[in-house]
Amino acid sequence: MKFLYLHILLFAFSAACCPALHAQVVVETHLDTAQILIGEQVQLRMVCVANSGQKVSFPRYQAYGEIAPGVEVVGQGNIDTTYTDNGRRMRLERKYTITSFDSALYTIPPCSVMVDGKSFASRTALGLKVSTVAVDTVHVDKFAPAHDVVEMPFRWSAMHVLLLLACWLLTGLSLALFLRRSDPRLITRRMVVIPPAPPHVAALSEIQRLQSDADSDGKQWYTHLTEELRRYMEQRFGFNALELTTDEIIARLEQLEPAALAELHEVLRTADLVKFAKYAPTLSDRERSFVSALTFVQQTKVEAQQQEAPHVEFVTLSDRRQHRLRVLMTLGAVLSAGIACMVGCWLAYSLYVSFC
Repeated sequence: MKFLYLHILLFAFSAACCPALHAQVVVETHLDTAQILIGEQVQLRMVCVANSGQKVSFPRYQAYGEIAPGVEVVGQGNIDTTYTDNGRRMRLERKYTITSFDSALYTIPPCSVMVDGKSFASRTALGLKVSTVAVDTVHVDKFAPAHDVVEMPFRWSAMHVLLLLACWLLTGLSLALFLRRSDPRLITRRMVVIPPAPPHVAALSEIQRLQSDADSDGKQWYTHLTEELRRYMEQRFGFNALELTTDEIIARLEQLEPAALAELHEVLRTADLVKFAKYAPTLSDRERSFVSALTFVQQTKVEAQQQEAPHVEFVTLSDRRQHRLRVLMTLGAVLSAGIACMVGCWLAYSLYVSFC
């Protein structure tokens, strides 16, 4: 008898200490609710408890496939896994969304789960009652009439689109002006600089033009001729010929261009006689002075090796203009932001009135 009790105690101790002896697979199914209306959805929770490391496969259903006749599966969730018994056991749960479109009392049969290639089914079947919506078919006069077609409360017209574009443009302009206003760099202006023509080109052009004014007053004609020659000498030789007398000019040119003095001396002496001694020049005098002036420019000109091409330069504005432009930028940014804000508020108010 003692040996019998000893065997019973050893068996109980082995059953408590060896998990493999009581680690059976358990499959359970539950419904969130057992009664729904037609078309409503309910969650079917399928739970499987097995040993850690075992391969568990839940059933998969096609979209709107039937888990039972008349009961469709519309969704399948992910598998949630939790571990118990110090990680030796695991509990896996998967949710299925089911529904039905016919009123009846349905029976969902036990569901099977594959564990290590073996099928384990839940213990009991589940009942699901699907009811219809009660409709009062006696008092038909109480039914609400059909509504007319509802028009859109707000329609985008061309004006709304233009105002929206204007709001964006004004916002961008305000931001650009504000950023440029805050930039500490000096404001510059882009200028295209055209290099001046060589002095002899302008002088020859003006002297040639005087040939067509042969009928003009002699004093006026010689005044223009000598002014062009003096301007040419100022640019060509670098001294202020417009403020010098004839003798002073001749003295300067004796050091620079003595070979061309004869032609120039005759022109300047004749011009002095016309302007100061009231000498009346003849047509031959004008012709001789015209040719002498052309000869002097041709003999003393310096041909440029290569004409400089026009180029772009950035000129820094004065402090006063810098300040004025920054003030204008500030006013422009504030004005643009204000107009954009008013347009945006009007559009927002229109949407609010239409929909709310």
